[in-house]
Amino acid sequence: MAKKKDEDDFTPFEPLLQEADISESPWKNGAYLPDLDLLEELLSKPISAGDKQESGRPAKAFDAWIAHELRRAGFPPDAVWPRVRRPRVLPDDLAPLEAGLDELQQELRRIEKESGKRVKPRELRRAIRALDGKLPGAPSAYILGDFYSKQIDVAISSWRRGPDLLVSTKTMFSSYRKNLKNRHEEAVGEVKSLRARHPMAAMGYAYLVRRTIYEEEGAYAILRDILFRLRRKGEAFDATMLLVADWDDEAEEPKVTGIDQPDPELDARTFFQDLIGAVLDRSPVKEHVEVRRRRDGTPPGGLPDEGEDDEFEDADS
Repeated sequence: MAKKKDEDDFTPFEPLLQEADISESPWKNGAYLPDLDLLEELLSKPISAGDKQESGRPAKAFDAWIAHELRRAGFPPDAVWPRVRRPRVLPDDLAPLEAGLDELQQELRRIEKESGKRVKPRELRRAIRALDGKLPGAPSAYILGDFYSKQIDVAISSWRRGPDLLVSTKTMFSSYRKNLKNRHEEAVGEVKSLRARHPMAAMGYAYLVRRTIYEEEGAYAILRDILFRLRRKGEAFDATMLLVADWDDEAEEPKVTGIDQPDPELDARTFFQDLIGAVLDRSPVKEHVEVRRRRDGTPPGGLPDEGEDDEFEDADS
């Protein structure tokens, strides 16, 4: 189905994401509790529409879910890319400006609706309407590595801090052994390039496959081994994840009926715990304050304000 001018591959997921709660902490007794039910719903959108892996839409559903989980963790909604609205990539520093432009456009529409007339002078109306879509956003995130820019599926970055978190995702629903070697080589090259330029960024690698992987001899064992090797301490990714989805192609309206997590060291809980932990460990306590509060609670004396700059007086003055 062709996309409308104001739509992209993430548009079908917007209603589910807008309804999903991000106000409550996903942490319970020190463990991260991912919302796998939402992942099933998001994946079922393209699966029930008959979209295959080649369309890229199941992969976008996976990306949207990971971004949603990071918002649940307490990262600012607009700082996590892809965003729930277009443009999918916009520096969080511009969020207040975006809100102001939205309010200006809404006020223009309200006044014209109530009055039944166009706002005058005409030049003012045109100037306000022309602001729509003028923010320097982008449909995808590209991060410069050691040698080239790499498209990143899920990211958190700001002008002040640079990249905090980078996640690459892969979906594979068939021909596993044929493609695993290439995916492994790509991942090794990617993480080496990005680590060289952004050594402090937390980096994750998330894989979504179908239950048919168990039917291809040795495929699951090879993929599991790859994901363990990609997270060897000090060498590559901070966190890796392997999820296995299940659905029936013969059903009248195929839907994802389960998300298997065959290895507890590669499950969603461990992935988000390790990934978020890496971000917080590499950031001063005055950064990502809400994420710390949701994970650890509020310490005695409270937490500093987000991004607060300390002022030190000269001891000799």
